[in-house]
Amino acid sequence: MGRIHQSGKSLSDLVRLELLDEIRRGKYLVNSRLPNEEQLAKELGVSRNTLREALRVLESNGVVEKKQGLGTFVRGESSPKAKPGLEVLFRVTDAILELGSSPGTSEATFETASADARVAEKLGVDIGTLVNHMRRVRTADGIPVVYCIDMFSPMIGDLEVEKMKSSVFSYLEEVKGIRISYASTDIRPIVAGKELADKLLVSAASPLLLLDEVHFDKSDQPILYSRLFFRSDYFVFHVLRSR
Repeated sequence: MGRIHQSGKSLSDLVRLELLDEIRRGKYLVNSRLPNEEQLAKELGVSRNTLREALRVLESNGVVEKKQGLGTFVRGESSPKAKPGLEVLFRVTDAILELGSSPGTSEATFETASADARVAEKLGVDIGTLVNHMRRVRTADGIPVVYCIDMFSPMIGDLEVEKMKSSVFSYLEEVKGIRISYASTDIRPIVAGKELADKLLVSAASPLLLLDEVHFDKSDQPILYSRLFFRSDYFVFHVLRSR
């Protein structure tokens, strides 16, 4: 029996994640050559066609490189493709467009839940206040790249979920007449873990960038509390500093 087992992902995705883990653990070093396809497919317990599809995706992401007549070589983790500047508020949609990709939403759920201590503090409401939550998986050319959790101040009122799937900022401004003026943002590197890994089709050990931010209107009222999880192989955040 091979090492790869089904877990809701396609077999080629599982092979890709297994190879990424092995590269991160140092089994295959940068600039080293991978075993030939027959040997590697046997080690992983999959067909050569499945292995080739996984390698094709890894090559498109810059992780490996095929050299004609020589084999497949490790290039390392793919370099981030977009560098949004944090000095200016940006929409996730715009960040994906900066990748040169078509933005989309592959999953969107909506619920109303009681605010816990953290959400209550961020939105300036009492613990237990009912708060609308929306969770979305944003895609770039169909690939999941950002997982968004947005929590809305009760002052906004009822929300039309279908109109918010592509852009919360646009919906608030165009439908609710609320313009976000600024945000207070904390940036944290985290490890994906199983739940986020399943959402973003990465391994549980993959590094993500979390933007934990509260958005305010021009009257300094907290409107929106967001937790945005970005794949670090697609995004790095840029800050211009001076003295």
